[in-house]
Amino acid sequence: MSDNDDIEVESDEEQPRFQSAADKRAHHNALERKRRDHIKDSFHSLRDSVPSLQGEKGTKTKLTLPPVFPYEHLPLPTVFCHG
Repeated sequence: MSDNDDIEVESDEEQPRFQSAADKRAHHNALERKRRDHIKDSFHSLRDSVPSLQGEKGTKTKLTLPPVFPYEHLPLPTVFCHG
């Protein structure tokens, strides 16, 4: 997937106004499922493009969160007071 990939998603506003509430809800649910599937496919594509993660399952967290490590080994910032 690239940034230029377009998702064909219909807007709720394009639907006729005479639909029942159940029809509107079903249509909205289908659009949302399609959106989530696109996001999932994008994560899979990203995962497969990272050599160390190819084929791994459950890598969304690894792809989106920065690594966590203890900060006590980092030097404290030096604060200068201009007077």
